[in-house]
Parts: sequence; structure tokens; C-alpha cells
Amino acid sequence: MPEEKQVLFEPKVMYERMLKDQYHKGATEYFNELLTKSGVNEEENASLVRTLKDTEKRLANASKSLGGVLALRGFVIFLAVVTGLATIIGFYVGSRGNDIENSWIGFIVGGVSLALFVLFMVLLFTVIKKKVNEAKDAKDKAQSDKNRALADCEKNAASLNSLFDWGIPQKVMEKATPIIDLDPVFTGERLQYLKEKFGFNEVTAPGQSVLEVLSGQIEGNPFVLEKILDCTIGPKTYTGELTIYWTTTYRDSNGRTQTQQHSQTLHASVTKPAPYYSTLTQLVYGNEAAPHLHFSRKPVHAERMSQGERDRYIKKTIKKLDSKEAKDLEKSSNFTKLGNDEFDALFGAFNRDNEVEFRLLFTPLAIKNTIKLLKDAEPFGDDFHFTKDGMVNTIRSEHSQRFDYSSSPAYFFGYDVSVMRNKFVKYCDDFIKNLFFDLAPLLSIPLYQMHKPYEYIYETPYRSNFSSFEQEVLANGFDPSFFRPNLAGNDLPLILKAKSSQKRGSGDVVLIDAMSYQETPMTDYVSVHGGDGRWHNVPVDWIKYDEVHKSSKMGISNVEGTRNQYLKNKETGFGGRVNVLKTYFERGMMAIFEGDEDFKEELNNELIALFKD
Repeated sequence: MPEEKQVLFEPKVMYERMLKDQYHKGATEYFNELLTKSGVNEEENASLVRTLKDTEKRLANASKSLGGVLALRGFVIFLAVVTGLATIIGFYVGSRGNDIENSWIGFIVGGVSLALFVLFMVLLFTVIKKKVNEAKDAKDKAQSDKNRALADCEKNAASLNSLFDWGIPQKVMEKATPIIDLDPVFTGERLQYLKEKFGFNEVTAPGQSVLEVLSGQIEGNPFVLEKILDCTIGPKTYTGELTIYWTTTYRDSNGRTQTQQHSQTLHASVTKPAPYYSTLTQLVYGNEAAPHLHFSRKPVHAERMSQGERDRYIKKTIKKLDSKEAKDLEKSSNFTKLGNDEFDALFGAFNRDNEVEFRLLFTPLAIKNTIKLLKDAEPFGDDFHFTKDGMVNTIRSEHSQRFDYSSSPAYFFGYDVSVMRNKFVKYCDDFIKNLFFDLAPLLSIPLYQMHKPYEYIYETPYRSNFSSFEQEVLANGFDPSFFRPNLAGNDLPLILKAKSSQKRGSGDVVLIDAMSYQETPMTDYVSVHGGDGRWHNVPVDWIKYDEVHKSSKMGISNVEGTRNQYLKNKETGFGGRVNVLKTYFERGMMAIFEGDEDFKEELNNELIALFKD
């Protein structure tokens, strides 16, 4: 039987008083551990970074100096042009003057201008040219010094950069909050458990593909955070125009026939089907508690209201609920207010269908926790949708739509250890904060934490290797051109679906269906009545979208290695066993786009062995 975990009876309070600092401290310690492992000397790195900043300042000053010299050269060229023109004009006036005085003035102006012109030209090709060349040389040297200093910094930090991997924030979070167990990989076992036990569905819609996934459990109750790319077909309006011309005649006041030219731009539009793409991030949680209860609620953003606005909103909402309660009583329906007006109004869930189970969930402590979530502006306030469909709970928050949970190592790369530490810790802090407050509406309900499923207590075994979620995430990690159908537009996203899979030992072979659209330029002609009294065909260009597909195979091996091991094995061609393979690595999983090499169990085993060396 698994060990007892700490129950977060007041999750928001505990986060503010303890967990937030623990997460931050854990992220800082983890970075320092990586720094020690990398062998990078922070003082030496700081010295190299100072040298780089000095070269950047010198480069900025050199660029500024060069700009000043070039501006001076431009001004002297302008003066040379002016004096050159003055010379020509002066001598011309002098030679064509009508009297001796004007002639002399012209020759004097021309002579002085000529002298100045010669002076400016001499300056341009001697002093100024020398200064420009010196300034350019100084800038080139400063640029070279800066490039060399940057290369030194990057070389110094290279070993640290190589240690950054996927899943680091998850490890920090698990250490600080033992009750929340995060999975390294969303396994087939976890998915099977969610499907069979709780009725959770895979992303099966043909227009949806999983971009990111994170799974875990709270006291044996599983959850999945998924980011889905969604493609829907909807109307798109295209416009066109045509300019027409015509002539009319009329008689003027003298009886003469006159003509008048007219023009008019005719406009037309057509509406055609076109694909629209969007992403959706949501957290799905399975729990057997209150299995017959269904409801949904949406945010009212109580945290944005003043106390007076909140009081008026509550009063207005409760008045409506009183009316609803009376009507439901007449219809023998079971909607009944909880008796806490603030919670009833702000949380909503007016469509709940089982009052007994609703009250089992929302005890006085759960109500207190939830109201605190809804009213406190920090960190996010009431920004979440909450849907309960039997044993499946879905949280869709506004803050998660804006956050990238991929924890890609690229977020942490750099050459300045101090900056890298701040960037690393901040991302971990933000990752944990966003995920924790997606879980917070669920953690606020003590019964959810205290209810443990039978399978968790007795550790029932599961089946299969990788979930379709992970298969699609890995497929989406490849260059899209690998999967793109031949006729598909290059600028359109791909919807990659894991259609079927077969085990290869501990690995899988997956059939990936790539869906996109062929774009064909089309033109419709729309009749529009013009001011000339005639009908005109106005051309409207539009794009016809025809769905196209391509099937490809992809192998997945759970090598359980690090990104650093992957990069080293990639340099050696995976021990020479894999020939020019297209691969993608993430969170200990290595995906192989099948081409020249069939992904067999032997290959899977050999790849795993490489990562154990």
C-alpha cells in the first residue's frame, strides 16, 4: 500500500505561506546542482561576461563614432555639391554678365566657390577618408572582439546548457508537494486506467492533435494536462472590386452638347469554407467521489469587482436563484441553494443535477477554500471554467491558455550563469504556479484528496506502452515537412493523429495520419449593378481548401536517458546502428521517423542499451 501523503486542506493558504517559497528554493537548488555537475566556474563565467559587456560597449561606441564620421562625410559631400554648383553658376553669370560689375561679381563668386569645392574634395579624399577608414577598422575590431568574447562565454557555459532537460519543473514540484505525483511520461497504463475507471476519452476528433501533455495523480486519482491543436471549418469572407468608367452627354446653358466622364468602384464579396486553427489547454481529473453529479460553471471574475460591486452582484444573482428554486420546487426538481449566498452566486454551477452529492463535495471548508480562490486577485483569481461530468472533472483556466508547459530546455539556454539562473528559476516558479492553480479548484475540495480508488491502494497492473497523447506530442515535435502530404500548403499547420500502434517490446510503432489542406486559387464573378445602369461581373479571388492526408510510421523507444546522452549518441549515429534517421527526443522518449530503417524490437533494445552505457 502506498505511503500516506500530506493533505492540502487549504491549498491556496498553504501555497502562499509555504509552498511558493519551497518551490522557489527547490528550483534554485536544482539549478545549483546542475551548475556543480557541469563544472562551470561561476566567477570565471562572470569575468567572461564582464569582458563581453565591455566589448559590447566598445562596439556601441565604435558604431556611434563611425556614424558621426559618416554624417560628417555626408555633410562635406553636401557642401562640395553646393560649392560645385555655385562655381558653375558664378562663372556662367560672369561670362554672360551685361556689365562689368556683374561679371566681376560672378567671377568672384565662382572663384571662391571653386576654392571651397577644391578644399572640400581634398578633405574628403584625405582627412575624412582616413577618419572613415579608421572608424570602420575600429568598429570591425570591436565586432571581432565582441564575437570572440561571446564565443568564450558560450564555450564556458556549454556544459551547463547540455544538462538542461525536459521535466525539470515537474521534479521540483514533486519534491515540494509530495501529494502531487507527476509522471515522467503519460503511459498507456495511465490512459487505460482513466478510460476504464473514470470514462475519460482520448482526443479522437479528426481535427484535433495533442501538442503537449502532462499527467500525474493525487492520492491515486489521475489527472492529465493537455494542450490541443484544434482545426475547424468555418465561413471566410473574401472581397473583390472592379472600377468601371462611362461617359454621359448633356447640353449646357448655351445649348451645346457636352460630355462628362464618370468612374465607380464596384465591390463584391463571397463566403467560402476555410480552416481555422486554435489551441486549448485544459486539465482533466478523475475521481470516484460524487460519481452521479454533473455541473458546469464559468468565471465571473469576482476578483475584479469592488466589495460594493460584489455585494450587488450577489444580491441580484440570489434573487434569480430564489425564483429558480421556487420554479424547480413546483416541477419537483431538486435545485436547492446551499445557504451561503456568496458561494452560490460566485461559484454558480446552477445546472447541477444531484444536490446530495454536490453537498458532499462542497463542505464548509471546501466552500471557504473556493471563495478564497474566486475573490483573491493573486495569482489569478476567478479565471477558470469547472465542469464535472460524473467522475471526470475538467478545469479550463485563462492563465493556462497563455502559458507554455512544454518545459523545453531551450527556455534555459544562455551564456551568463547569473541570467540563466534567474531565467531557470522564474520559469520553474511560473510553471508550478500555473499548474498548481489549475489543480487548486480540485485541491480545495478535501473529499477529492481523501478518496482513494481501489486500484491505487492495491496497485493493480495496467496494459500498453505509450498513450496516444504522448504519441501525438512526439509526432508534433518533428519537422512538419516529414509528415506533410504532397499537395498540402506549406503555411498551414498539420493535424497529426495517432491512428494505431503495435508494441515492439517496450517500444511502439505508431501509424501517424497527417491531415492538412490543398490550397487552390479560385475566382468567382459576382454581378453588381453599376452607376452606368449596367450589370458588371466583379472578380472575387478566394482559396479552395481540399482535405489531404498522408500516413507515416513512427517508432517510439522509452530510452529513459537524458537530453545530454541523446545529443552524444546522435553525434555518433547511435553507435552506427541507425542510418541517417530522423529522430526527436523529449522526456526520456526517443521517436524515430521510419524511412530507411524499420523499427523492430531489436532496434528498440539496442537504443535503450546505448542510453544505459
